[in-house]
Amino acid sequence: MNDSRAVTRGLLIAATVWVGLSVEILLSNVVFPSRTDNDGISVLVSYLCIFAALFLTGLTAARVGAGARGQIAAGLVAGALIGALTTVSFAIVDNVWLGVVAQQQAKIDGFAHSGAGSMRDYINHGLVGTAVVLTAGLGIVGAALSRAGGLTTRRTI
Repeated sequence: MNDSRAVTRGLLIAATVWVGLSVEILLSNVVFPSRTDNDGISVLVSYLCIFAALFLTGLTAARVGAGARGQIAAGLVAGALIGALTTVSFAIVDNVWLGVVAQQQAKIDGFAHSGAGSMRDYINHGLVGTAVVLTAGLGIVGAALSRAGGLTTRRTI
């Protein structure tokens, strides 16, 4: 029972992180777009927030009494969900505001060398790989960071 509560909390943390990431994606790609690919700081801050949230997932899992398996499961589910939903956010932003997104130099250069028939095809094809790598990668990192967070909590007997 405690493991399922931990996973539920992980889902809530993932949803909260995803909302924040979606706002950042919209702001950096549509509201305040840059023709150059100079969003390194915002990407770094976003990843640090994701990692902190995944660590917090394990900490909260341990506090509701989840064991190692529950902590790992909560982090795995939270990380994978963050990765999958973030890819969905990119797909929505990139397709709805294609005219703005297509002006980014990195996208122009990538499209020129891709052989894709259109910018939309180029962007959407790239999202397939992103979906797999981001979802699996954050799932694995989430499991590890969640367990690390769980290990920092003292269990009362």
